[in-house]
Amino acid sequence: MIKEETITTYICDGCGERFMNDNGNVGYIDLDIWDEAEDRDWHEIDGKHYCPSCCEYDEEKDDYIPVKKSHE
Repeated sequence: MIKEETITTYICDGCGERFMNDNGNVGYIDLDIWDEAEDRDWHEIDGKHYCPSCCEYDEEKDDYIPVKKSHE
């Protein structure tokens, strides 16, 4: 049988990288994996999601901000 199902996954709004947990899963059908992503330094900034390579801590703002890419 083939059954189409929807999964939750996180894709970095900066570079397009997919979050992958320790088991190599990129998402789950019935479980939100955001807690796992946060534990691995993914951040939600203004409703967008960023991997560790695409955000940095800003001491002045005391919060994470997206990293400016050289091609922007």
